[in-house]
Amino acid sequence: MIVPIKTKATLIYLCLVFLTTFSWWLADGYIPENLNTYKYVSMGLLLVAFFKVRLVIMHFMEISTAPLLLRAIFEIWVVVVATVTISLYLSGI
Repeated sequence: MIVPIKTKATLIYLCLVFLTTFSWWLADGYIPENLNTYKYVSMGLLLVAFFKVRLVIMHFMEISTAPLLLRAIFEIWVVVVATVTISLYLSGI
């Protein structure tokens, strides 16, 4: 019996499960041919991780129903932290 998705939280949860499975599959099954492609795969995994953080905070911590200023601050925070993290990773520090 197929159960329909009744709530938005269930849909978000299934999306998180899919993204986690995809990340695991990509990281576990990837054999780098050279260092540059390895860096791009790692950067992609970091982007998926930050997207998952955004989904959790927006929907399960209910920032999506918060005032606009709080949502904007959170969105800016995610973009800045993701950019800084990926920049530091790519620079090799």
